[in-house]
Amino acid sequence: MTFQELPDHARLWVHTANRDLTADEQQALLGALGQFLSGWSAHGAALTAAGEVLYDRVLAVGLDEHRAGATGCSIDSLVGFVRAHGVQLGVNWFDRHQVLWRQPGEAVWHSTRTSEFWALRKAGVVNGSTEVVDPLAQTVGEARSDRGVLVSSFDESWHADMWI
Repeated sequence: MTFQELPDHARLWVHTANRDLTADEQQALLGALGQFLSGWSAHGAALTAAGEVLYDRVLAVGLDEHRAGATGCSIDSLVGFVRAHGVQLGVNWFDRHQVLWRQPGEAVWHSTRTSEFWALRKAGVVNGSTEVVDPLAQTVGEARSDRGVLVSSFDESWHADMWI
């Protein structure tokens, strides 16, 4: 199963690297992730999952829990895999203080610390139509949009609620 084939109800985990991954690093990550997911289980039940690298630095892993659900131990093993792979690459997958954003029509994503992002918003560089990657989606369906996986406008994202 590929990430695109996951149903909308599939549970989602999102990790953002603190730097862009090279094409070779992405391929190595996807290969290792595929091996991990092929053996991922919860209390002996095989889990149906798939992962994808998005925007050169976002790792999204979806799990169809209608077949078998994740447990604390299986989630811990996924986190352990991500952490170990990060150490191997010299990447921090657990820095929650970065925002990926771009202006509509731009191809390149910018990574900015949260405090800098708010300063850019205050200065008018970031506006309501600025696109952001929203790592808070809980399901694959929530992550899908016309703009791309995990992509929404500032005004449609959790950022807008914080800006009030």
